[in-house]
Amino acid sequence: MYVRPETFQNHLHFLKKYFTIVPIQDLLLEDKKPLDGSNNKPQCALTFDDGWYDFYEYAFPIVKDHQIPATVFLPTDFMGTSRLFWTDHLADLLIQRENSEKSASKPSPSPNSIVNDVEAIQGNYEAKLEKSIAILKSLRDEEIEEVLSELSSRWSIDPAPHNRGFLTWEEINEMYESGLITFGSHTASHKILTTLTDNEIEDELTKSRDKLISENIVDTAFIPFCYPNGNYNEKIARMVKEAGYSLAVSTKNGWNNAESDLFTLRRIGIHQDMTSTKAMFGCRIAGIF
Repeated sequence: MYVRPETFQNHLHFLKKYFTIVPIQDLLLEDKKPLDGSNNKPQCALTFDDGWYDFYEYAFPIVKDHQIPATVFLPTDFMGTSRLFWTDHLADLLIQRENSEKSASKPSPSPNSIVNDVEAIQGNYEAKLEKSIAILKSLRDEEIEEVLSELSSRWSIDPAPHNRGFLTWEEINEMYESGLITFGSHTASHKILTTLTDNEIEDELTKSRDKLISENIVDTAFIPFCYPNGNYNEKIARMVKEAGYSLAVSTKNGWNNAESDLFTLRRIGIHQDMTSTKAMFGCRIAGIF
C-alpha cells in the first residue's frame, strides 16, 4: 500500500486538470454541490491515513510545491514513538523468518490454535502476510499481541522495531503551520472499533480528539475522523458524531454527492500497482477497477 513520489506527482497533475482540489472542511458547506460552480469541475479532497513519516518525507514537499490541501488522519498514541501497527509487526516477523536459516525448523504445535493456523499458511511472503492478516484482524488487540509474541518466540526473532514509522509532533506542527495540511483522528490506538465495547470506543474517540486539541494542530470547530480499517456500523458512526467530530471517512470505494452521509463518506483507495500510469489512474477514479 504505497505510491511512489513520481507517481504521486502524476496523480496531482491529473487531479488539478479534471477536479477542484479542496480542503476536506469544504465538504461541510451548507450549499453542497457535486460541481464547483466557478469551473464546473467535480470537487476532490485528498486524504492520507496513519500518520506515516514517509508522508512528511515524500508527499508533503510535493503538496507544498503544488500548493494543494490534504488531510492526514493520526492514530495519536503512535505519533512520536517507535511503535508499530500489529500488521507491520507481523510483516516484519514474516520477512525475518523468510530470511532466517531457522525458518526451516518446525516447533511442536502450539496450544494456541491461531498460532498454528498462521504457521500452517503456505505460499510466498505476500500470500502468507495477506492470509495471516485475514486470520488475525477480527481478534481483539490483546489477542493479536499474544499471537505475535508467541510467533516471535517460536521463530527466535527479535520483536523490537528497526526503523521509525510515524511522524513526530514537531513534524506534524510544521505541516499544520503551512496552512495546507488538516489533521484528523484515526482513533488513539488504531484498534478496529467493531471489536470494542462501547466504553472502549468512547475512550478511543475522546482520547484522540483531546490529544489533537492539546497539541494545537486542529481547529476545534472542525475535526475529521477516519475509521481504522474502514470498519464501522450505524452505532459507531453515531458515537463518532456525538464525540464532537465533524465528519468521518470510510474505506468504501466510490464518489460522494450532496446527499451523502457525512459520517460514512466514501473514498477511492490509490495504490502504486493500480495507478502507475495516467490511464490506470483515470480508470481507478472513474470506478472501472
